[in-house]
Amino acid sequence: MSNQEASFQPNLAVSTVFEQVKPLQEQLAQIALILEPMNQLSELARVFEPLREFEVRIKDLAKVLEPMRNFQHQLRQVLKQFTPLEALDQELDQLCAAFYESLGQLVAALEPAATIQDRLAQLAVTFEPAKILRQEFSALAQSFERSPQALPQQ
Repeated sequence: MSNQEASFQPNLAVSTVFEQVKPLQEQLAQIALILEPMNQLSELARVFEPLREFEVRIKDLAKVLEPMRNFQHQLRQVLKQFTPLEALDQELDQLCAAFYESLGQLVAALEPAATIQDRLAQLAVTFEPAKILRQEFSALAQSFERSPQALPQQ
């Protein structure tokens, strides 16, 4: 038995058990490479704060324009009787159309950000097991950590 104990190599035994994890470790290392682009995305996301302030101003403007739209509705009821007001009606239409078009362009510009947000939410769910696995492997590693009391006295 002492011959068997002398030939037992604990490091080799453990590395053999964990050999199947090597390809996975390489894939996990690739995940770490994604952190920098994620940080860049985080920096880009700072554009939303000024957009939020802009939204507040646009909402205020829309409140100011609402009476104009009511006026236009009332104006259309009298247009049949007083045709010179048609030019004013057309100008109000153009103003509303331009406002609508600009808001539509802003909505379209925000679409990629919304798509990224959706994708990140999906990725967060997909990567949730990584957090749990890390915690569980950490707990296992701590259970095998050698404490100073367990070390043989010399």
